Amino acid sequence: MRKKLSAKAAGRLRLVGFGVAIALCAPCSLALANGTPAPESVATDQTSVQEVVTYPQPPADLNPLSASDAELDQYGFPPRPDAQSAPDEYAHWKKLVSVPRVANPKLQQTTIYNGPAQGVLAGATLHDGAVSTTSANWSGYVVTGKKGTFKKNGSYIFFGWIVPTAQQAFGVCNGQTDYSSQWIGFDGFNSNDVLQAGTEADAYCSGSPSTYYSSWIEWYPYDEVRVSVPAVEPGNVMEAEVWYTTASPSGHATIANYTLNQSATYAFTPPPGTTYLGNSAEWIEERPGISGGLADLTNYVADPFNFDYASNTKSKFYPNRSPGGTKRYAISMICPPWSTSACSSTTKISTPHLSGLDTLWFYDSGPAYGSGL
Repeated sequence: MRKKLSAKAAGRLRLVGFGVAIALCAPCSLALANGTPAPESVATDQTSVQEVVTYPQPPADLNPLSASDAELDQYGFPPRPDAQSAPDEYAHWKKLVSVPRVANPKLQQTTIYNGPAQGVLAGATLHDGAVSTTSANWSGYVVTGKKGTFKKNGSYIFFGWIVPTAQQAFGVCNGQTDYSSQWIGFDGFNSNDVLQAGTEADAYCSGSPSTYYSSWIEWYPYDEVRVSVPAVEPGNVMEAEVWYTTASPSGHATIANYTLNQSATYAFTPPPGTTYLGNSAEWIEERPGISGGLADLTNYVADPFNFDYASNTKSKFYPNRSPGGTKRYAISMICPPWSTSACSSTTKISTPHLSGLDTLWFYDSGPAYGSGL
């Protein structure tokens, strides 16, 4: 169940910019040509809950490849993997930090929450060694370990993905909005918080279809915060990294859009009373919560996640392989609930498929794809 924050505990949105202002965006759209967000997804109070830190633009002559660790931290660059011991991770980091930063992003507080896995039911062990699992809101792969597995400074999780094309299920045009979230993060599987970042791809239809896309950050039980940078359009090639540090603000995310050649880094503090456990890392396609219940899943059809890995500075973790003392879960999303048709708890609506060490393909099915199709 979603954890509620009291008004006192939630506090005020505190935008702490090291010389950089962030604009709140209540009624305006954060998309470019991608429509406007569903009204019910925009919080009435744009001054509440999420505390976000942004960073100054790096000096023109600062080269992240040769910058010191202190300079990387000062300007919000992800931790640098070792080029000799982790050449593949270093290559992805090099590409990520080379994408131009866009200044002065806008934030929009939402009523959407990408929360912990709900209704988790574990089954048999699959041929790849992962435990076959179902959940009411998650599909994807999760690596779990003991508390603190991902709590060291510099623990990070990475992925690349293609923004799916959002639509309602084939044959459905019901006047409501369907939602989907593509994200990476820590915690949320057997814990009450989730440190995460990704994109959303939403679809609405009532006579004529419309769509909405956005990047976002979140540290649940705070709700999702949409961010205007990078902008998002269907088919865009994206990569992101989320990492944790013991020094405040602790949660960090860099999101890059290679198609549009823009990126931004955000940092955020945990919600009051939240304890970051660092006991799981996940690559997830989710139907988020909104208005007190789970949304119908966008008919995203298919969605590839590439370069899926995590690190705690000592070990590497992949959907298809993880060190001893950890366990992997392959999670399929099931329903009910579903608004337009009856479906049972064995009806799968989103399923991940491994393709090698670090690549996942997601496919939707059942009522999410279209009844009888």
